[in-house]
Amino acid sequence: MLARGDDLPPELATQQEPDAASGLESDLDARGDLVYTDIAYARPGGFRPLVLDLRVPPGDGPVPVVLYLHGGAFLWGSHHGPLFGVAEALADKGIATASAQYRLSGEAPFPANLHDVHAALRWLRVVGPELGLDPDRIGAMGESAGGFLACFAGMRLTDPALVGRVGLLGVEARVEAVVGWYSYTGSALEEHPDPAVASWASPRSHVTPDAAPMLLLHGDADGMGMEHSSDLVEALTAAGVEAEFSPVAGADHVFAGVDPAPVVAATAAYFAERLDARPRSRSN
Repeated sequence: MLARGDDLPPELATQQEPDAASGLESDLDARGDLVYTDIAYARPGGFRPLVLDLRVPPGDGPVPVVLYLHGGAFLWGSHHGPLFGVAEALADKGIATASAQYRLSGEAPFPANLHDVHAALRWLRVVGPELGLDPDRIGAMGESAGGFLACFAGMRLTDPALVGRVGLLGVEARVEAVVGWYSYTGSALEEHPDPAVASWASPRSHVTPDAAPMLLLHGDADGMGMEHSSDLVEALTAAGVEAEFSPVAGADHVFAGVDPAPVVAATAAYFAERLDARPRSRSN
């Protein structure tokens, strides 16, 4: 049994355990990467299991890992197949990718999705070493709504209401670097009658000097407005955090209208530097 902490409140006493490394099955793909599908990183009571897919490149010793969070306006989206081949690009740099689903707004309102992200990060830190992952070299990235969650996790939160108590407990859900693609950074509770609560539900309200370094890429033709990324970078920089805003010329949302290959390359290079990754040669 995996430890979830000794102080679970009674309402969580029936929560089932997440998957342990010993029971997982993997496939070796044509690239030489180990691929795991639908690992249950948490089984919150009253909800379906929360799962992730994991791609682990071969390497000597533990490799860094990036938690990928899909977009979909908090309403839809899938953890299967991160966009534009970014998982493969990260693997070429010697970085694993864990692509996680999270509860959508039709199933549970914010901050449930953010609780799930922290649960996935804790699972990677606790169980990851048994799968060849380095628990101290974890990054997070996301696109659109997933970028919101990645940026929020990058604030290295301490508020229990935001961190939550889903999945494994007792370890910090810390990330060392964040990349956001056309990230939404407004409030997840836009229509809340209390402006203070609405503000609390935005990563912009939780910027501190302890936030993780971030690279935010956003199309300058995005109808959502690239200020979602540029304003957050401005706030992070003002707080003394290493943060970079990179506009993508001519790109709409989901980088429509441009070749995403340069964005993927920039993302992989950023994580390789920040997570001290070491590319490995392939025999095929």
